Amino acid sequence: MLDGILKDQIRGDAKIAGMLTTYKGNPAFFFQKAPQDSDRNWKKPTYPRVDYNIDMRYDPERKVSGNMTVNVWSTAESAAMPEEIEKRLVELISGTFYTPQGRDAVCAVWNSSEAFSYTQPFLARQDTAPEVFGITVFFDLLEFPEQLTTDPDPIQGLNEWTRANFPGMTIINHDKHPRVWKPTDENPAIYWRFEGTATNDRQSYAVNWYTGQFAGHVIADTIAERNRRTKAIAERIQLEGEVVLMDGSPMFAKHIGISHKSDSLREGQILFTGQYGVPAQRQKEYAQPPLNNALFPNLKMEVRADGK
Repeated sequence: MLDGILKDQIRGDAKIAGMLTTYKGNPAFFFQKAPQDSDRNWKKPTYPRVDYNIDMRYDPERKVSGNMTVNVWSTAESAAMPEEIEKRLVELISGTFYTPQGRDAVCAVWNSSEAFSYTQPFLARQDTAPEVFGITVFFDLLEFPEQLTTDPDPIQGLNEWTRANFPGMTIINHDKHPRVWKPTDENPAIYWRFEGTATNDRQSYAVNWYTGQFAGHVIADTIAERNRRTKAIAERIQLEGEVVLMDGSPMFAKHIGISHKSDSLREGQILFTGQYGVPAQRQKEYAQPPLNNALFPNLKMEVRADGK
């Protein structure tokens, strides 16, 4: 699950390991709640430490699929301050894709950070408890579900078209992904999303025609590289005029637009309208009803249904 992947990622980072205290020999990074301070498995001092919680929810628009809250706890005696730990956590987590086994990819995006302070309750072995302070870091979790439908599948066609024309890009939910990965300028990612479809007035005997709306999410490290890739993809589709689907039929490019101000993770910068055809079902031929009898006056004969 996502919590296990995240824990392995953070505990495996050398910088975070050098900032946090340890519990049972591992960096103090916990899901939901840390053990009590009186636990003997803590290394002294017992701060700084980090805990986190994940809250997933259903959202048909896929704008936000959940939230992750990360709490950084520290004291005045801690070797690393919360701001240092928060900065490294944002560097590691924000913009990173997580691919749990058998599930769709999820991307974590930094939303905001808030400072807090907390006074511990009275401890029996000391007169005063140290004041604990820290930072709560909020991340949005965006799910990238598989978009494949039925043949001829326009999303499958767009994925294969992208692979053929832009081999250096990772196609989300089409290529195989590691458990933790992050798009870069050298290896950006793209995600084609099916926004909707409708029939149109172009019909024929063999094919039913549909107009589909698609969004292309181009993801890279820098704005400059995202814009460059977005422009190149849109121009290539417009130049070719069509995307060949997996059954060999064309999806014609009716309209393509670019919105550089759109969020690459939530909305997508490429707005593509394509027209594609689905083979029509053949009409059924109904058997003629049997006649009770048939008269053939010229032949002076009668054929009866019972054969007599």
